[in-house]
Amino acid sequence: MTADFNPESARFPIGSSVRIKSSGTLRAFRLPDRLRFPPSEEQIEFGGHTDSVRRITFSVKGDVIYELETAPGMWQEQLLVKHITYSPLLAHVRETLNGIEPSRDRELVYYPCRAVLKSGEACDTVYIVPEQPYIKYWGVYPENDHGKRWIKMEDIAEVKESPIRLPAQFANEIYRNGESGMGYTIFTVVFSDGSRQAYGMGNAVDFIRYPDGKGPKDVVAVIPHEGRNDATRVDGSEYYWCLYSE
Repeated sequence: MTADFNPESARFPIGSSVRIKSSGTLRAFRLPDRLRFPPSEEQIEFGGHTDSVRRITFSVKGDVIYELETAPGMWQEQLLVKHITYSPLLAHVRETLNGIEPSRDRELVYYPCRAVLKSGEACDTVYIVPEQPYIKYWGVYPENDHGKRWIKMEDIAEVKESPIRLPAQFANEIYRNGESGMGYTIFTVVFSDGSRQAYGMGNAVDFIRYPDGKGPKDVVAVIPHEGRNDATRVDGSEYYWCLYSE
């Protein structure tokens, strides 16, 4: 190590709260040429833990190296993510959620909502979910996942049930049947007039693009895994995550 470094160039300042990436991710970094200082087996046991930065140094090759308060050894930036502390459910949000039927994917409970932010911006596709079941299932926090969008609980002024959600009983049926392939889900929605629409989505399936003139009350059935070769299949709506501390 060299003493000639500038701590201000490090992503995580001394004293900042960080979360160590999951044990599975740490193990992947042990593959050849992934890191100059790959994590040890002892360090892998700390996967998913929250810690704080005690010391910052640089290697002679310019790698930023962190020492943490609790977890042992040297940690390169690629092994850490910024830790966000989530607020509890706001009282007015909790009251509204009591009247919304959630959907369930195993132990993970989803509240698909319409959220109006304090800025006045509104979004019909917001998942409000507790932090711990979320991270157990998804493995990475939304603010650390470039493929996900998220909002803060404290920015919410009002919530209602989303007008474009798939009714809970049908969303639950899709979740019970699992994904259609690695990282995606295909299903067909049947409407009261006999028409059908196929959808191709990720592993969160509550928000769909309804055909013109139709909404949640028109859904009479879903057929999991059907529609793979349907030329009219559409994607689901873009959505946001809003996590809260229990």
